[in-house]
Amino acid sequence: MTSANSDTELLTEHFGYPPVSLIDDIINSINILAERALNSVEQGLLNAPPATLGFKPPKASRGNKDTDAQKQAFDPAEAAKNEVENGTHQLETLLCASIDRNFDKFEIYVLRNILCVRELDVMNWMRLSHYDGLDFSSITSNNTQSNAPTLDTINHLRRKLRESMRLNALLTAERARNEALLSDLRSLVGLSPPPVKTEKPSPSQPQPEAQPQPQPPLPSKSPFAFLHDKGSLTDGGSEAPLSTTTAFTLSQMQALRALSTSLRNLTPDLCPPPSSSNPNPDAMDVDDETKSAERKTWRRERLEYVEGATRRYLENVEGLELGKNGEVRDGEWQGEGRGLARDEVGGLESVVALLGGGAATATAPAGPSRMDES
Repeated sequence: MTSANSDTELLTEHFGYPPVSLIDDIINSINILAERALNSVEQGLLNAPPATLGFKPPKASRGNKDTDAQKQAFDPAEAAKNEVENGTHQLETLLCASIDRNFDKFEIYVLRNILCVRELDVMNWMRLSHYDGLDFSSITSNNTQSNAPTLDTINHLRRKLRESMRLNALLTAERARNEALLSDLRSLVGLSPPPVKTEKPSPSQPQPEAQPQPQPPLPSKSPFAFLHDKGSLTDGGSEAPLSTTTAFTLSQMQALRALSTSLRNLTPDLCPPPSSSNPNPDAMDVDDETKSAERKTWRRERLEYVEGATRRYLENVEGLELGKNGEVRDGEWQGEGRGLARDEVGGLESVVALLGGGAATATAPAGPSRMDES
């Protein structure tokens, strides 16, 4: 068995594939050809008329009703089809059995007499082509000395050990810093430190006396403890969004009240100082408008912002022409336009004088000017 395995390994290394795969490919090719031949035979017999295969309808006889009934029930085409299928199946069985039996003999003969090395002693002296030029004698001599420690290998191991210890110290210090940071974060959030895992003593060992452990100090009220007050959020979900949203709002109500109180206390410091009295009435009106603008509530500011954004969208995107109160103009006269200033009126008069006044002066007849008799 060992010689056969070494023989197969040598031939596999020489050919680049196992010898058995060559025989398997030959047998698979024969099976494919046999299957094609059987299919051709079956198709040829099925396409032949039933009469040529010996399937003819029975002849009619006088006064025999049983023969007439058998004639009507007998179908030559169906009988020929069934007979061809059965015969093809039997032929396939016999052909496959013959192929398997003969090609098993062929495989045994090839492996024993062709794809083999007859002289086993010669195998140890064979050198394949891809081994030409290789010298293995130096490798065997160096293997005996490779395990002996040298000064360089010892120094290399010492440097590796030193670097490993240095890395271990750095990681230990980093771990201590991370633990301290996590403890600070837990105290801010209001979480208790994780419990220390203790091993259960075996029943055979005597249990030591229980010593009272020091109780950790009770944590004070942390500024972010409200984040863990989820209420019944875990009971809700996407199936009940309204109840989930309500529960979340109620859980955050206390924190919102605290923030509102602190902002209310800071509001007087943020207000501008009161302005001195101004005797000018125009300035008084401006101050009144400013005060009224300052007295606007957030609801009024939000309403004005929404109306302004809607007006800009309708004018810029939809292309509508809106009036002062937001009414849609249809191109007709919707009221008087804006008033013109004095400099705008003077500019229009100068344009009219340049266009029409000069022409009227040029066309007027020259003559003495009449004196005003009034």
